[in-house]
Amino acid sequence: MKRIYIVLVLLFTYTSVFSQANYDSFVGTWIYQNNDSIFKIKLQKGTWVGHFASGENLFGGYYLSVNGVVKEDYIKPMPSVWDNGRAPENNIYLAASGTTPSAVGFVFYDQRKQHFNGGGLVGGKMELITPNKLHWTLNEKEGIWDYTEGDLGDTDMVLPDATPIGFSVPIDVIMTKVEEP
Repeated sequence: MKRIYIVLVLLFTYTSVFSQANYDSFVGTWIYQNNDSIFKIKLQKGTWVGHFASGENLFGGYYLSVNGVVKEDYIKPMPSVWDNGRAPENNIYLAASGTTPSAVGFVFYDQRKQHFNGGGLVGGKMELITPNKLHWTLNEKEGIWDYTEGDLGDTDMVLPDATPIGFSVPIDVIMTKVEEP
């Protein structure tokens, strides 16, 4: 009985550690339109390369226009392999990953607000509602907490101002997948 228990624990651990989201469902262009505002993201699959590991991720860019005036246009050609320390330099303005087929968390690099000196802010989530509907959320408080208390909070580094400053894009919207010509 003990042997069966150990095998089951190892099996569940292995499948949870090595499971990956099916990023194909997220790849493409997603749009939210409300009256005079258009918010768009474009996502592609790619490989991130870090100091100690690498893996598959989603990379993306974003676009925002209000009253026909383009406010943000950061949908540009992106590499298929990304050095994760150089996000905005490589035209990557959001980097997402996850282990479930219908939701991913992401880091958002808001080019106007420049959270933490442009280093990006975690706390974003994209959840597939249907194959062509996506729930986009940004949680600034969660991102600030992660930066100041989470992974980096126990270091001796001097942290930049952690006062919420908002985002230049919508923070809680339902987006629709669009076909590109």
